[in-house]
Amino acid sequence: MQNTKQHQLSAAQICGWIVWWVITIVVLVLAIFMLTRTTDATGVKNSWDYQLISIFLLLVYGVQQVIAFFGIKRLHHNESYVWPIVLIVLGLLGSFLYVVPGIWGLIVNNPQKNQPTKIE
Repeated sequence: MQNTKQHQLSAAQICGWIVWWVITIVVLVLAIFMLTRTTDATGVKNSWDYQLISIFLLLVYGVQQVIAFFGIKRLHHNESYVWPIVLIVLGLLGSFLYVVPGIWGLIVNNPQKNQPTKIE
């Protein structure tokens, strides 16, 4: 039996997933390009250290994408600021596009906005 309750994504999460897919595709294309190239732009054969740097960068961006995956998935978990701030930090560390869903998540998760206004 399937679960009929479907989770609705917010606009900030949709933006985050678009950014995530764009960055994932760019990283994969660049990784394939860097790992399959045998010479650099001057025609000199690549050495083992070039391949080692390529693998290291691929691992760093892979870890970043995993963190961003959970950050976007849990963007509004308990309406806290944790995951939006994680996305902003990821944006400052490399993939600057993560700043957009991070700031958007902060705006949506604002506790003052979610509380009813008190009229005196």
